[in-house]
Amino acid sequence: MDDSFALGNFIARAMPWTRHDLSSSESASIPLLELLALADSEDSARWQHLELGYAAPRGADWLRETIAQGYPGFGPDDVLACAGAQEALTCVMQALLHPDDHAILVVPIYQPSELAVTRRCSTTGIPLLSRDGWGLDIDQITAAIRPETRLIMTNFPNSPTGATLDAEAQAVLVALCRRHGIWLVNDEVYRLTAAPTHLVPPIASVYERGVSVDAVSKGLGLPGLRVGWIACRDQEFLAQALLAKSMLSSCLAGPSEVLARVALRAAPRLLARNRMVAHANNALLLDFLDRYPDSFEPHVPCNAAFALPRYLGPEGAEAFAIRLAKNAGVLVLPSSLWATPLARFSPDHLRFGLGRGNIAEALLAIEQVISTPKYNSRQMSLPAGVPPIRDDPSGVNGRMRAVSTSPCAIASDRKA
Repeated sequence: MDDSFALGNFIARAMPWTRHDLSSSESASIPLLELLALADSEDSARWQHLELGYAAPRGADWLRETIAQGYPGFGPDDVLACAGAQEALTCVMQALLHPDDHAILVVPIYQPSELAVTRRCSTTGIPLLSRDGWGLDIDQITAAIRPETRLIMTNFPNSPTGATLDAEAQAVLVALCRRHGIWLVNDEVYRLTAAPTHLVPPIASVYERGVSVDAVSKGLGLPGLRVGWIACRDQEFLAQALLAKSMLSSCLAGPSEVLARVALRAAPRLLARNRMVAHANNALLLDFLDRYPDSFEPHVPCNAAFALPRYLGPEGAEAFAIRLAKNAGVLVLPSSLWATPLARFSPDHLRFGLGRGNIAEALLAIEQVISTPKYNSRQMSLPAGVPPIRDDPSGVNGRMRAVSTSPCAIASDRKA
């Protein structure tokens, strides 16, 4: 397998052992009939009379109008619907970046998103700093700007760290981009799973060269619909993104368009339900971490979808994650899967998904592994024919000063 997508490969390798999947970062999904029960009369009629021909390349007007309501002052012409957020990001990069350009990428970030940038042009990575609460060093971004710098790409709220930008930091970053005429692209798929008190406006709504990418996958728990979008005020850019999309999916599936609109209009109800699930799982995880201070640092999740505590065991987070999968059937993701040649990212953390159902059984299985005698990690083996997970190739970053960050907390009885 190609370890350029180490995260996906790790999941594929561990899945034969998995009985408890804590790898996911989306909210719990719902059955089709439950979603249709939330439809108003207009969407019910659309569903009942839906024809299965090609849909409009930009997305149905009524879907884009509904999406645009999440961006103050936007209309349907400011939105391009895509087959998921990853296609949206691919279209953005193909529309904006050329081989002679330079891009700045804040890491960690989802590997396919990183590759969408690095395969287009020269790229400088700016890491979030674990010792400063996953802070972003704006000064380091400023120092990385070149005459040929075309865009800065971020993922806030961030996966896997949960880090967010506060309003002041966002304003500083926007001012920096405006001063240099740089595009600012933000992957905002975790925006609806962040604590409401930490939400800042979508980047597209505060900057004329801001591009917001989002989807119904994470906060609404509907990744199976494969509906994402690009929001931006710049019509020339959107035309170029549409041209890129024409070489990929061309259009969405008609049923997904209807169901996505149903979900967006019912978002308050879906989000309330999903936050109840996350709140319960958050409490279970915090109690679990408290009981094993020798194995995990104290941690308060920054996002309702996932947590990223630091693992303190001597064998390291990746070896422990493989042991959990092999011996307990529990799938969690070590932070080494977000390793990048662009900058160093700590390999000592584990990402626990909080969005799906009750995680009590999975945590009980992890407890049974922790309580077993210590083992020699060199004796652990993967199934025959499975290559080892790649080593972290990074380590190129020096010390940097974090100048902006936002405290972490989700709906919980515990204070950060």
